[in-house]
Amino acid sequence: MLRLAVLGSPIAHSLSPAMHRYALSSLGLEGSYEALETPLEVLKDHLEEVRREYRGVNLTIPLKEAALPLLDWVSPEAQAIGAVNTVLSVEGRLLGFNTDAPGFLQALKAGGIPLMGPALILG
Repeated sequence: MLRLAVLGSPIAHSLSPAMHRYALSSLGLEGSYEALETPLEVLKDHLEEVRREYRGVNLTIPLKEAALPLLDWVSPEAQAIGAVNTVLSVEGRLLGFNTDAPGFLQALKAGGIPLMGPALILG
């Protein structure tokens, strides 16, 4: 069974658990997705718990930046961005990725918005 979570503080308002539980169910996958209240002071401890007991987690700001030095491996893209939002636990190793940027770019492309250089986004 997949055990997944989102870490952040505050986190009780997050819609991630409901969305991910629905996705797991829709895909016929057995798993759970919880919200773990994680202030910066306990991030290291929670990531060690992830290493032992979870398949993966998502991170919210400011944990995205703070997690970088606590991981065993960080993708080149996440290193360049300076933040991870997805951490996988694989064979006792914590692997960090950033899926925010690729997801954002994919949404722009799907909307027919050309990517032609610097841009300012307000909002």
